[in-house]
Amino acid sequence: MQASRPGPRFGRLRRGIPRRAVVAAWLQGLALTMGLRPSGQELWRTGAVFRVVLTTVAPFMILSGWVSMAWRDYLGLAAAAWAYAAFVWWVSPRAGVWLDGLNLVVDLTLFVFVLRASGGSQSPLTVLIYLWLVAMCVANLRERPGLNLAVLNGAALAALTLGALGSPRLGPFMGFHGATILLFDVVALGYIRQLQSSRLDALTRTLHRGAGLEKLQEWIRAGHSFRLAFVDLRGFKQINDTYGHRVGDEVLQAVAGRLLNAFRSEDLVIRYGGDEFIVVTVASDALDRLQGVFAHPVRTSVGPLRVEGDAGLVEVRAGEDLESLLSRADAAMYQIRGAGNGSSRAGG
Repeated sequence: MQASRPGPRFGRLRRGIPRRAVVAAWLQGLALTMGLRPSGQELWRTGAVFRVVLTTVAPFMILSGWVSMAWRDYLGLAAAAWAYAAFVWWVSPRAGVWLDGLNLVVDLTLFVFVLRASGGSQSPLTVLIYLWLVAMCVANLRERPGLNLAVLNGAALAALTLGALGSPRLGPFMGFHGATILLFDVVALGYIRQLQSSRLDALTRTLHRGAGLEKLQEWIRAGHSFRLAFVDLRGFKQINDTYGHRVGDEVLQAVAGRLLNAFRSEDLVIRYGGDEFIVVTVASDALDRLQGVFAHPVRTSVGPLRVEGDAGLVEVRAGEDLESLLSRADAAMYQIRGAGNGSSRAGG
């Protein structure tokens, strides 16, 4: 099939729609299970604008002969894309993680129809799959990158397969794109490692303040239920004054390491500033875990040191914003400190 020939009509696809619907639903459930995170209102709306822009540019592609597609097919796809973009724009301010799953299903379904209508394995619009992969990589792969990338790869390959199904050169087509997606993975994993490193505090390897609060804002926007602990070390200035900043850094590293080990990888451990940390978790035994962090002396180059900490633990309230949540946790921490009873004390 030459690229200049019209692609298959939508009428030829109707018999296969139920099967694709099952595949799309499975991919949605799998993506949500693997932990794709909500990308947020701004990125959702950016995606809506992208769909409108692409469908607006498409007629010029068709008129130039670069894309071969019947006008009736184009108008049907454009109407679907515009309607969905309007829906995303309207629902994004109050949406949760479910919108990521719905975007996945709708995008893959549209990709299948676009490829079928523009030449199958000969369609130049396969580039849309790679643009989609890049966007999903940037928006959603901050956690469990290997697992999430595998899910996105499977989704992309499924869309390519269904879009080119029945083409005489399906085998070479899928072999080429399978190899290309593997190369994409190599680049993407390198980017993800760099992104993750840039989000970590250089000394403690916890999330730095900016990245941590951004992630916390995502949790609030998504309506998650969680507990937040504002943790402050007692007497840290005295440690620096007595033993020097190098030993102070060793104490911060040790406490941060214990906090990271005490909570799940899905929880957030943030260095808020100086000797202050924030822990965001769904664990019901968060206070016990925090007490364990300070239960034993910290080993340093000058020997074991007793380190104490105060922690104000609060639960997020429905509709609460980030500033109010942090203010309550900070007040709870200072209330404990004022009572002279640290959340945990380690014997030396």
